[in-house]
Amino acid sequence: MPIKTTRDKGQNLTIHVVTGSYSEEEMYRVLENFYGQKTTALELWDMSQAELAHVTPSMLQKFIRRAAELGMSRRGGQTAVVAPDDLQYGLGRMSETLSELESTPFSFRVFRSRKDALLWLKSGNSS
Repeated sequence: MPIKTTRDKGQNLTIHVVTGSYSEEEMYRVLENFYGQKTTALELWDMSQAELAHVTPSMLQKFIRRAAELGMSRRGGQTAVVAPDDLQYGLGRMSETLSELESTPFSFRVFRSRKDALLWLKSGNSS
């Protein structure tokens, strides 16, 4: 399975690690499972090992829109994406802009390193 999810209840953090190629259906399944349970305020998507050549702007927009719909239970929460290479980072920045356009109830930021993403998540500073 190219997406592995772990939860750290003590840190109120869920981490999704995506490796290789994955399907759009799998991304939605992970999203629905995350929001179908008691969510954590902090969420990290580690895309550093993901193959993203098949991702389109339309796919991103639909995914962010669905996350915004489901995200009411995470009002004030934070979602970080780790995207170290240029394609990953570009798609992450596009997702960040889409999250603003969709008025997601949680903050969304993209980072080139996992360390920076975790620092932001743990800072409690959503800007």
